[in-house]
Amino acid sequence: MPSLTPKTDRSIVNRDDASQPISNPALQAHTSSVDEESPLIGSTNDVPQRALTSIAGVITVLLLGEFISNADSTIIMAAAGSISSEFNRLHDANWLSTAYTLGLCASQPMYGKLSDIYGRKPLLLVSYLLLALGCVICGLGPIMPVVILGRIISGMGGAGIVAMSAIIITDIVPKRDVATWRAYVNISMTLGRSAGGPMGGWLTDTIGWRWLFLLQTPLLGIAAMLVFFFLENPNRSEVSDDHESSPSIRRVDFLGTALLATGIAAIILLFDRGGQAFSWTSGFSIALAVTGILALVTFVYVESYVAPEPIFDLRILRRRNVVSSYLIGGLQISAQVGMMFTVPLYFQVMMGFAPTIAGAHLVPAVFGNTIGGVLAGLFIRKTGRYKPVLIIAGIFASISYVLQFFFWNGHTGFWESLYIIPGGVGTAFASAATFVTMTSFLGSGEVAMATSGYIVFYTFAITAGVTATNTVLTVTFKHHMQRGLQQHPDVEYIVRHALSDTSYIASLTGRVREVVLQSYLSGLHHTYVISFASSMIGSIIGWTVRDQRL
Repeated sequence: MPSLTPKTDRSIVNRDDASQPISNPALQAHTSSVDEESPLIGSTNDVPQRALTSIAGVITVLLLGEFISNADSTIIMAAAGSISSEFNRLHDANWLSTAYTLGLCASQPMYGKLSDIYGRKPLLLVSYLLLALGCVICGLGPIMPVVILGRIISGMGGAGIVAMSAIIITDIVPKRDVATWRAYVNISMTLGRSAGGPMGGWLTDTIGWRWLFLLQTPLLGIAAMLVFFFLENPNRSEVSDDHESSPSIRRVDFLGTALLATGIAAIILLFDRGGQAFSWTSGFSIALAVTGILALVTFVYVESYVAPEPIFDLRILRRRNVVSSYLIGGLQISAQVGMMFTVPLYFQVMMGFAPTIAGAHLVPAVFGNTIGGVLAGLFIRKTGRYKPVLIIAGIFASISYVLQFFFWNGHTGFWESLYIIPGGVGTAFASAATFVTMTSFLGSGEVAMATSGYIVFYTFAITAGVTATNTVLTVTFKHHMQRGLQQHPDVEYIVRHALSDTSYIASLTGRVREVVLQSYLSGLHHTYVISFASSMIGSIIGWTVRDQRL
């Protein structure tokens, strides 16, 4: 059966001095990126129809895996209560999502380098295997710790699926067209995340939570077979040193991998669980912070002076536009996830809607993500410019946060509920353009590492955005309640229960209810300010990006 991956002549290389690859033979071990001036798919106007068909075929193969992995990341939200209650561990429910995040972030950085050594296709297949194995462990787990272990393994698989899909697209698509093709992947990812929650709730209520995981296994098997039969493993570039270019396990930087995984896991655990499972000032928080910082500092030293082939070569960060892309993408996604975290809470607490209806109010943001991704891709493809998209992204997204601040005051109608659409559009603009910006001055041997780093930072920004939003909302809500109810004899009881149970807020009456709702609204307004500031800072950074016509 013929391969869908287009074969290209890789002998033509045309870069300016600023984009020369890092002088490390290992970084040149896999030059599967297609240069802009490749004779097969060199520019938008010169792409033969057979190449477009091949690219479309490859990306179609990747979409099923992207959908499943993103659905798996959110499917747990609806089932966490049922799973933890079955094991009489309701207080550990949040660990089911935290474990997935830990597995994803800790393993993400290694995929870029390992794919340079062993190839894209084998690493993608391993990712499917890990996600399927994690699902089987979760579905058959007899105790809560086993299910949590399964979620960690699933996160490791999900990390690989996201990373390898992004890297493969940069391998086969001209830079000018990356945003356009990434838009289709982003749509699949968004649909997966959006469908995960409702699907998880329905399956849990009908056939039981274990089937949430077990049913994913055959789907992952189909996705893996599509990759196995239809995706060609791109050839590694020829390097003069055969030992350096050979796929040997000795080329893996195990020390750097362990240090980076430890540092990321400690920081993610601190941000994800701090203020909930343990106090920010507790000994456990301090221990996690110290462990994370020491591990990352040691990692920097090892990668700079010890490792012959770093798992993540820090010199990539000195490449033009790389750090800017990381920051812009992180700021914009943290702003949106912060907003999306508060939207269902707003409609539950302030409007009294049921959780399902409240969650449905996120659909306009998803719609905005879809439209924004397509528009950004079309603009970059037509003009070859990405800097204007970066600048407009934050400005456009900030419209949502301004509208929410001034008009979401507890009496929101249908049309006002659509105010979150610009936030989705702006975030999609940033997501599409930052990826192109990051790779615009990179050599082909640097793209995989840079992409893995981008996805790690992006995932961390999501966690940080939710944590910051939740912390600001909780602190402001509590402060205003204590001040407004300071003369009430049961003020501590009211504050404690209002902070932990939305149904308790719904049961309040009279002045107490009015004070609690106004306090909650004040907390929400503060979160909109954070999202607004993040988006605008992202736009300001966009002005510093070096633009070039792709």
